[in-house]
Amino acid sequence: MSQYIVPFNGLDNKENQFDFVVTDQFFDCFEENTIKGGNIDVSLLLLKKSNSLHLKIHLKGFVKLICDRCLELYNQSIDFSDTIVAEFGEETNFDTNSESVILEKGKTEINIAQFIYEFAHFGLPLQHYHPDTESGEPGCSLEMLEILSKHIIDEESEVIDPRWEKLQEIKKNTR
Repeated sequence: MSQYIVPFNGLDNKENQFDFVVTDQFFDCFEENTIKGGNIDVSLLLLKKSNSLHLKIHLKGFVKLICDRCLELYNQSIDFSDTIVAEFGEETNFDTNSESVILEKGKTEINIAQFIYEFAHFGLPLQHYHPDTESGEPGCSLEMLEILSKHIIDEESEVIDPRWEKLQEIKKNTR
């Protein structure tokens, strides 16, 4: 993860551009990961100020996800941007409830790997499905779709237990 360490000591108090590429190996470094891999171009625009850093991070590319419907891997495009403000304080703390993170005074670099990881997840849709084909058909595994269709319960054709029918008749007659 050392390639995601950005040194800011010695930079002018202006915007500075950094570019990274995130691949499958990046996501392998995190436990219990929804994202199974991918290829993302990361653009970091770092605005250095005397008492803070403003990190505008933009992710563009694709990630590999497991489809919620057919359980096969598919590529999900991602295009996400957000800004993080890093203020200087007593000790480094990225887990704050405020709109900024804290960097220990005297630090000369910041590792943005955790921000990239979190932003990649923020850019995901809530449901993970293969994109539809050009003809409008689901892009899922046809074999899995066939298996699923056998287990779909059609409420209209659902057979009612005769005992329940008799109870329904009794209920109607008592009114």
